[in-house]
Amino acid sequence: MNKEALTKHVIYQNLNGFSAPDLTDIANFINSMREKKNLKTNNIIKLQGILKGCYIDFSDLKKLKDNSWLHVEKECLNG
Repeated sequence: MNKEALTKHVIYQNLNGFSAPDLTDIANFINSMREKKNLKTNNIIKLQGILKGCYIDFSDLKKLKDNSWLHVEKECLNG
C-alpha cells in the first residue's frame, strides 16, 4: 500500500471542520513548506460564480467521493 497516499488521505480527512480562514492559513503554511523544499506550487484558479444560475446535482459526486477511497479503507482493515 502506498503510505504517501494514505497519509494524504488522513490529512484531507483532518481538514473537515476548519473554517475558511483556517483553511487559508493551512494552505499558506503548505505553500511556505513547498517553497522551502523548492517544490512546484499548485496555482488555484478561482471560478466563483461561473456556474451561477445553473442547477448541479452533486449526489453523483458524493457517491464518487465516497467510493473513491473505499479500496484504501478495505486494504487498511485487511492489512
